[in-house]
Formats: sequence, C-alpha cells, structure tokens
Amino acid sequence: MTRTQDRLFWLEKRQLAPRWSTGVSGLVNLAALIVAVAIVWWVFFSIEGIFKLYTPLLGFSMVIWTLLIILWQTQLFDFWPLSRGFLENAHPLSKGAVFTLITIAVYLVLLFGIVWCIIGRLGITYFNWQSLAKYGELGQDMLSTRETASWAMLCLSIPFFLVGVWFMLGIGKDLFYELGQPKFGLANWLFVAVIAIPMYVIFFHPHLGSMFYPKQIYAAVPPWWESIAQTNSAEYTVGILFCSVIGVFLALNLWDGWPFDLVGKQPWRFFYFALCSLVIGYVIFRIQLYIFDYLWYEAYVGGQNEANFGWRYSHTVTMANFVLVIAIIQNTFFGPAYEKMNRLVGSIIKTVVAIILGLCFAWAYYNWGPTLLGVTEGVSHPSENASAFLILIINIVMIQDLFMDRWPGYQLK
Repeated sequence: MTRTQDRLFWLEKRQLAPRWSTGVSGLVNLAALIVAVAIVWWVFFSIEGIFKLYTPLLGFSMVIWTLLIILWQTQLFDFWPLSRGFLENAHPLSKGAVFTLITIAVYLVLLFGIVWCIIGRLGITYFNWQSLAKYGELGQDMLSTRETASWAMLCLSIPFFLVGVWFMLGIGKDLFYELGQPKFGLANWLFVAVIAIPMYVIFFHPHLGSMFYPKQIYAAVPPWWESIAQTNSAEYTVGILFCSVIGVFLALNLWDGWPFDLVGKQPWRFFYFALCSLVIGYVIFRIQLYIFDYLWYEAYVGGQNEANFGWRYSHTVTMANFVLVIAIIQNTFFGPAYEKMNRLVGSIIKTVVAIILGLCFAWAYYNWGPTLLGVTEGVSHPSENASAFLILIINIVMIQDLFMDRWPGYQLK
C-alpha cells in the first residue's frame, strides 16, 4: 500500500489554467456562480421557494455541515473512493455531480442518520425536534423545536470545523502518514472527533442546557462565560471560534497563508497553527464589537436586536463572512492576476479589495436581499441570518474549485 506521505494529493498535483484571459475566465466563473446560487437558493432555501429550508437555523446548519464535508472529502480523504483516473479524465460536470451527491449522502447519514435519528432519539433530546416536542412539551410550536435542534447541530459543527482546519492545514499529512486511503482520512477524522466533542461539551452544551425551563443544571452546568460575555448564549463562543475559522481562510486567500506558514516543524507547527488561529479570530471578533459599539452604542443586558449582546457576537461571524466570500472569489477566480505581483503588494491589494467589496456586498444584501432573495428586512431581525446565504455561496465556489476544477473558466493543463 502506498503511504499517504509518499503520494501527492489530487489538489497538490493538479494544475489549472485560465481557459481565456484571467479577467474573462474569472468573470465567466462569477456569472456561473451567480446563476447557480440563485437557482439553489430559490429552489431549496428561500421562504418563498419550494423547500423553504431557510428557517434560518435549519438552512444555516445544513450549509455549514456540507461545507465541512466538502473539505473532509478533499483534504482528508483525497476524493476517495473515486480513482485518480476519474479525476483526471471525467468531465467537470460529471465530477461535480458525483462529489456533490456524495456530500449530500454523507450529510444525510451523519446528521440525520446518526445525530438526529439515533442520538436525538436515544441519547440527547435537543438534537431531534420530534423528541423535543414529545418530551419537552414544546409540540405546540414545531418551528421552535426545529430551530432549537438546528441550533444544536450548528453548534456541533463549530468545534469540528475549527479542529478539522487545524488538522487539515496545520498537520496535513504529517500524522498517520504510513496509512493509505481511506484509513488515513478516517484516522485523522477520528482524532478530530476526539478533540471536537469535548470542545462542544465545554463551549456549547452549557448553553443548550440553559435554554429550557427549568435550566437543566444536572445535565449541563450553567454557561460559565456569562459573567464575561453578559449573556448565557453560546453566540459568544460561536463568534470567537467561528471567527477563528474565518481568520484561517482569510489568511489563505489574502496573505498566501501568512502567518500560518512561519513554523514548519511538527508538533510545533500544529500548536502554533491552533494558537495563531485563535488569536486572529479573537482580534477579528473584538475589532467588530468595537465597530458595533460605535454604530449602535453599547449593548446592554436585556437589549433587543442590535442592543443584544448575543446578536452582536453572532453578527461578527456574519460580517466576517461578507469579507471572506469576496476574498475567496477573488483568489479562486482571479488569483493568477495576483501571482504576477510582489507578494506583499498583492496581499495588500487583495485585503483592501476584500474589505471594501465585502462591506458593499453587506450593504447590497440588507437593502436588496428582501427583493432578490426573499429574506426578511432589517439587519437584526430574529428570522434573518445572512451567514446561511454567505456560506451557501462558499459551498458552491468550493464545488466549482475543488470538484469541478474551476469550470467553466478554467481547465486542467
């Protein structure tokens, strides 16, 4: 069996080239992205569409888990079980369809088969909205039970995402390198789970236990961060930890991996990568809170909408995602244009462009979103969470890039 360390992953080996000029190829991909996002949103997510999955937390939890599964397929399992010949020779549309179906299948098995059906029915009530309605006497409002279960699944994804990024990018192939696929991917995934599950119990489970009356203090300790955050909501921990994930991908797409590439020797690279992501994430989180205080004055206990501590913490994720979407699009679709520049100059330009266009995107979303997407008016309405739409965009960009070799604007060399 070929050791994983001795074999290049597909994404390391493949070489892509613009089908036309970089500008034209990027614009063609951008147009394809807009069409794909519009179709998927209006068919599956919009409250005025067919399936109405944007509740908003159900849709949010779905897109974040599917994005994570896409990364698992490419970074941990190297597109297993499909062969390298399929990756080299199949049409991008075929590859996109096959791997997207695999993503959906894994999502259904993992989230609805294991978490919702088994754990939610036989173990932890709040992972299944039917169990909540049955045992928690919340059946009079099935929407609230569905949102609670969806919130729990969303919270579960955060430590898996953060620790997964640490392993996929901070360790790479340096651990279990003697194994081939799928043993390599499974071994790393299980290691991620061993760390992520205790993180979930510490940073999110206390909040879920306190959501019910009376508080489930014998099953979940009261949220230990309440005196720090002025709220018992896990939106505080979501804000810090998910901004840490966003910080990693901002560095990859804007700064060519700096400062995460400063340490190369294991195990120090892993510890440095993890600590650096948390520091950058907290800086992103805290800077935005200062800006929110300037725009809406200080939040206060009992405040509603913009004045609510929990909403502000979660909104740091939303605003960071607006910038991240632009950063990923410009680096993925228009990256070759920046490769010709000095690294520092290119990084500065990409950062400025991402921030400016990200803020313009946010303004456009909140002003035109109700008309174009059918979302609720207002920045802080309880039934509105722009991160669901933004992460859906990232999902489709990743499908274009990782599964379809950036088709149609790019092609394999």
